[in-house]
Amino acid sequence: MIRVLIVDDDKLARKGFISIMPWSNHDMVVVGEAANGAKALEFMEQHEVDLMFVDLSMPVMSGMELLQVTRQRFPGLRSVILSFHEEFENVQTAYRMGVLDYISKVRLESEDDEQILKRIQQQMTGVMAQEASGQPSAALKPASSPASEQNVLTQEEEGWGGLEQEWRANYWLFNESVFQRLCKQTAGAKVSFRRLEGLFMRVLSQLETELQLDAELRSDADDVMSAVEWMRDYRKRVYAQVAATTDFTNTTTSILKAVLFIREQASGTLHAEDVADHVHMSRSYFCQCFKRLTGSTFNDYLKQERIRSAERLLCETNQSIAWVAHAVGYNDSKYFSQLFYEQTRLLPSEFRAQFTGGKIDYN
Repeated sequence: MIRVLIVDDDKLARKGFISIMPWSNHDMVVVGEAANGAKALEFMEQHEVDLMFVDLSMPVMSGMELLQVTRQRFPGLRSVILSFHEEFENVQTAYRMGVLDYISKVRLESEDDEQILKRIQQQMTGVMAQEASGQPSAALKPASSPASEQNVLTQEEEGWGGLEQEWRANYWLFNESVFQRLCKQTAGAKVSFRRLEGLFMRVLSQLETELQLDAELRSDADDVMSAVEWMRDYRKRVYAQVAATTDFTNTTTSILKAVLFIREQASGTLHAEDVADHVHMSRSYFCQCFKRLTGSTFNDYLKQERIRSAERLLCETNQSIAWVAHAVGYNDSKYFSQLFYEQTRLLPSEFRAQFTGGKIDYN
């Protein structure tokens, strides 16, 4: 039997992954689990492990750091990356380090569990056979990486696949610009209503478990456009409940409250310490959680929120650029124009000339 160790700082993710995968069908058995790289190393000092499934983003010791250590300390150990992120650089680095496969958490529900383990089992068998024959065991690439799978898809399917991953990543819940773009692209995508409805139900079921809020899942949508509008309304109801709650024990809810606080205070002097204090977190823990859930650092998010507010003011008022800059928290109008250009690729005056009178949805 192939002895498996699961390494992920999310306890629910570990337990869920262990329970859903058909390990025994592929001669595998889970012998342990660990919340970070350091705990994983402690476990492997005491127990035999053949295969490790490891998350990239973890406190104490990250997945990449763990892989670097295990390559030296446990040369016979094989690894599979299990992560929310599919950045090309991460994938490339992981394969250079000899991992067998790179599994995206956001695509896990849509993949066949049997096929995933079958693919990994075949690669494990191939590596062992090479080593037994005395041949050098070069890093094996997975039978079907995300890139190679997408190459056989039609352009429409490929485009929908990207949107599906973004919905599953949940950054849209925290980032208004991401949400509005996703809604617009989804409404224009050539996807069936049933497929979109299924995606929304899976995404929101997971969110309701994380948020522990009573946001009603039932909808009367019957086409793609009404489903997107229902999602807009759902998100507003989530924010309304978050604003009303005084519970700071749930991390996701606390970060949503932080987002609301940033929106209210963005035009003034605002620091990460202020927001962390508002949601009863230490600064370091807040910054860590904020980046993980929103996909942005606090400073980048604040900048995006201020530029978004500036876009609204440029479209809705005739005030000067200097006035708009000051209204969103920047006393130097030249610096504001520079930041605005970096975010939008337009100067404030160009943005106003191009979009005044157009329909821009800021809700």
